[in-house]
Amino acid sequence: MPIDCGKCNGCCCHHVISSLDRGDGICKHLVNGKCSIYDHRPLICDTDRLYEVFYKNIMTKEEWIEMNLLACEKLRGVSNET
Repeated sequence: MPIDCGKCNGCCCHHVISSLDRGDGICKHLVNGKCSIYDHRPLICDTDRLYEVFYKNIMTKEEWIEMNLLACEKLRGVSNET
């Protein structure tokens, strides 16, 4: 299952690195709940490119997707853990 950021509520945009922070912990490019620079977003925001550049030699694409989906759940405060 690929990561579909098009259906995202921008949870990761509410926990951004300082260079993207508008001053309140939210990405300065998040506009009306959507990324205003999605097609030209930085590498840190592009899970597919990030995987290809840094992680493809240390984990499978499926492991990468699962790890990212778990991170999204935690950022939203949702968990499937018992």
